[in-house]
Amino acid sequence: MKYSYKIYSLLLFISLTSCSKKYKGEVSFKNCKAIYPVHDEEKERKLYQGHNTPNQWEYESALRKLAICLCEQYIQKRDPETKEKIIEIYNYKFEFYNRNNTFQKISFDSILANRKDVFNSEILID
Repeated sequence: MKYSYKIYSLLLFISLTSCSKKYKGEVSFKNCKAIYPVHDEEKERKLYQGHNTPNQWEYESALRKLAICLCEQYIQKRDPETKEKIIEIYNYKFEFYNRNNTFQKISFDSILANRKDVFNSEILID
């Protein structure tokens, strides 16, 4: 009886810890990698009443962090594949990091020089 109680307790502990497991997503290219949390679609991370963080937002933020890493890598070693990936991320149609209609494209050198502003992954929530 005492032995079965321990087994049931162990099974309950395992099931509770596995249900609360946090999942991670990853975007990577060459030596750069950005890891981001993946939330349960129904519960997505709640910030405060009426506001949450959707998975797409987390993905886009990670993509922008990846771009900053790639820019820094490109500055060290000018690799055409890395440049193409930076431009691909720059041209990505971000849902949560919208550019206004008057946005004008800038040169690749300007992207590199202003990488922390161009690929800023922080968003203010009103």
